[in-house]
Amino acid sequence: MFKISIVSHVGNGQNTLFWTDCWIHGSAISDLAPLVFAQISPRIANTRTVAEAFHHQRREQDIQGALSVDAFCEYYQLWAVLLEFHLDSEEDRHTWTHEPSDCYSSKSAYRAYFQGAITFQPWKRIWGSWAPGKCKLFLWLVVRNRCWTADRLQRRGLPHPTACVLCDQEAEDV
Repeated sequence: MFKISIVSHVGNGQNTLFWTDCWIHGSAISDLAPLVFAQISPRIANTRTVAEAFHHQRREQDIQGALSVDAFCEYYQLWAVLLEFHLDSEEDRHTWTHEPSDCYSSKSAYRAYFQGAITFQPWKRIWGSWAPGKCKLFLWLVVRNRCWTADRLQRRGLPHPTACVLCDQEAEDV
C-alpha cells in the first residue's frame, strides 16, 4: 500500500529509484513494462537511481539477456515515454497521495487502508448499553456471526451435537 501511495516528482533524479519508484505519470517502470523489468537483476533494480539511469544510457546496460518480442515492444514504448523526461537541478519530491498537504500521516494511511470498507454501526448500541460485559460480548459475537453454534461447527468438520442441548431442537444456529 505504501509503494502505490507515494508518487515521486523527478528533479535531479538523485533520490528516485529508476525501476521501482512511481515516477512516470504516477507509475513505476516495473508496472509499466513487467517483461523488461523481469530482465533486470534485483540488486540493480533496487539501487539504480533515475540520475544514474539517464547518465551514459545506463538503463540499457541494466537489461540482462535477450528480450522476447513482447518485451521488446514494452521496451520500445517505455523508451518513447522516457524521451519526454529531462533532469534539472531541483531536488526530487516524494508526495503522499492520500493527503491534500502531500505529507504522510498515520491517520491518512489508516483511513486509506480501510477506504471502501463497510462500517459497522450497531457497535454503539451494543457497547454503550447497560448490560453486563459478558452479555455485550455475546451480542457482539452474534452480530459478527462468530458464535460456535452446531451449524458452524458442522461446516468446519468439527464435532458438534445433533440437537441443541438447551431446547432439544434439530437445527441450532444463531
